[in-house]
Amino acid sequence: MATEIPTIDQLKDPSEVTCFVYDNGLFLSQAIKLAETYKKVYYYCPHESAFPTMNLSYIGYGYDDIEIVHSVFGPHMDECDLVYFPDVYAGELQEHLVSDCGKAVWGARLGDCMELQRDGMKEIMKTLDLPVGKWWKIKGMENLRAFLKDNPDVFVKINKWRGVMETFHSYNYEYIEPKLDELEYKLGPLKYVLEFIIEANLKDKVEWGSDGWVIDGEYPSKQISGIEVKDKAYIGVFKDVKDIPAPLLEFNNRMKPVYKAYGWRGYVSTEIRIGDDHKGYQIDLCARAGSPPSELYQNFYTNLADCVWYGANGIIIDPTTDYKYGCEVLIHSTWADKNWMPVLIPEDIRGKVKLRNSMKIEGIEYCAPQSTGLPEIGAVVGLGDTMEDAIKDAIETGQRIKGHYIEIPESAADEAREEIKKLKEAGLDAFGD
Repeated sequence: MATEIPTIDQLKDPSEVTCFVYDNGLFLSQAIKLAETYKKVYYYCPHESAFPTMNLSYIGYGYDDIEIVHSVFGPHMDECDLVYFPDVYAGELQEHLVSDCGKAVWGARLGDCMELQRDGMKEIMKTLDLPVGKWWKIKGMENLRAFLKDNPDVFVKINKWRGVMETFHSYNYEYIEPKLDELEYKLGPLKYVLEFIIEANLKDKVEWGSDGWVIDGEYPSKQISGIEVKDKAYIGVFKDVKDIPAPLLEFNNRMKPVYKAYGWRGYVSTEIRIGDDHKGYQIDLCARAGSPPSELYQNFYTNLADCVWYGANGIIIDPTTDYKYGCEVLIHSTWADKNWMPVLIPEDIRGKVKLRNSMKIEGIEYCAPQSTGLPEIGAVVGLGDTMEDAIKDAIETGQRIKGHYIEIPESAADEAREEIKKLKEAGLDAFGD
């Protein structure tokens, strides 16, 4: 049953809010940022298992502005006004907190299925008469191998199990066979039951996305949209929503009733491939804080905590910023995936650096190893009145960070510029005024 939306005057001032952040380690920096505004921020990272380790349960340890807790329910939950979910996988808990506990919740609720069940999302798009590229659903490694032998240049994905594998591009079978061998060994007998989602490569198309949040099916009137160089960097521009490229608007507008039906009050990002025909093919919906560009939000928006607090209560306010352009570059270290990584960050740039899975012990910041196979340990962000100023700010910040095998993929800026050029050639000047 729908609840009555309060007015801003009926709610606490954000400076009086107590917030509980439920995170899986990727978005610790958001809890630290929210603590600059809210009265109190509790931080919880799920770690329960038959043999729990400290690597997860101590994420956030040592940061003075937040307090880590080791359980969801208890006095800290009773005390909180707002429960903040920057990630997916906890839709049922969000529903319980809203319906049974009366909490204000920031998150996608059960709408996270649209990210975690790719095939289901494609059926939703088909129902909404949105463009859908060619795709196939295949069960088991044996069938996958047979398909890839006959079908080159496709992308291989799976539902839900992000720790099993990342999306990969199969140029041809010979190229990808070692990857398949590794995956089959890793899966063991699960190789017979895992289902794969295969997507045709949408050639000659550029990926552009809208990034922000949706409240009961409605958007703020302003937001960031931009180009992501996969797992490397993001360049975005702040605009009136009505001025972002039409293919993005078409998807967003048609999805409004779906978001409303889920009671969605939280982040959403799109990945839309656009070509000369100006049709927008949505690839993967992000039902959480995208990474990038959510690290950028923290510095780009001057009132992020206000937007979250009022949005979780059903009230949309526009984000505000002092800049037009933002750039985020991811920090890579292949060493850090399986080893403790001390990260040395000069104090004058600390606010521009957003670490994942980090804690502070004896005055040193560490990224705790997660053994996921991913090199990303965080991001640096840059702001500017021009795109080039924002890029320069981010790269210069990244160059000052020290750590074992740390790399800042500076060349990603050139890749983004090339994609922006392709958009202009297709008649979409997405960064224009």
